[in-house]
Amino acid sequence: MKIAINTENYDVINAFIKNAKDHGNSIAVSKAESVLFNHIELGDIDAFILSNSNYIQKAVDFIKKSNPYTPVVIISKGKEQTTINSSDFVILFNDELDLDHFTKTTLQNIYTYSKNFETLQKLTTKMADIVEFGQCKYDPTRRLLYYKGKEVKKLSTKEGGVLEILAQHFGNVVKKEIILQKVWHKTDYFVGRSLDVYTTHLRNTLKDAKIKMSIKNISNIGLILE
Repeated sequence: MKIAINTENYDVINAFIKNAKDHGNSIAVSKAESVLFNHIELGDIDAFILSNSNYIQKAVDFIKKSNPYTPVVIISKGKEQTTINSSDFVILFNDELDLDHFTKTTLQNIYTYSKNFETLQKLTTKMADIVEFGQCKYDPTRRLLYYKGKEVKKLSTKEGGVLEILAQHFGNVVKKEIILQKVWHKTDYFVGRSLDVYTTHLRNTLKDAKIKMSIKNISNIGLILE
């Protein structure tokens, strides 16, 4: 499990890193707003531990919109009240707490929540149809790409979204605006640049797996997988 933590307290960060590592998990330090939102965009985080700040409500909204089953924990300093909506639980922190016990308990709660969310997601999420194209298959539910019957790679949320659309229209041009709207739910310049990045990732995946397909950019129109 990969957990992003957003706090200015280095002692708290180090304690989380130590105890997460003891259980075979990892902590992604996301103190800066830009780093945190980059992780949210990439979809590579399994749970979030966030401290109160002026942009955390926006971050929580983005996380839950992308995947409502991603656990979100808010660290609230002392007895201050948090007004953050949609978080899964709030934990109070003060300098007198035993950091080791505090971080272990928090992580255990996250592990428990994750298992519960995983079960709930399986029960409530409609299984998406597997997309077949050439000698490949893509499973949108598990975000797994297969080639000649063998698993190639688990894709990130955005990679999978782009590939699913291109594979559904294999051999045909798909307008970039359509991809951006379906995967990012907006079509501005910045997400357009993100699409370029994820397209490069997908090209590298196809190349590394020796899949004889390519994603071509049709100038001023869109992309085609063929």
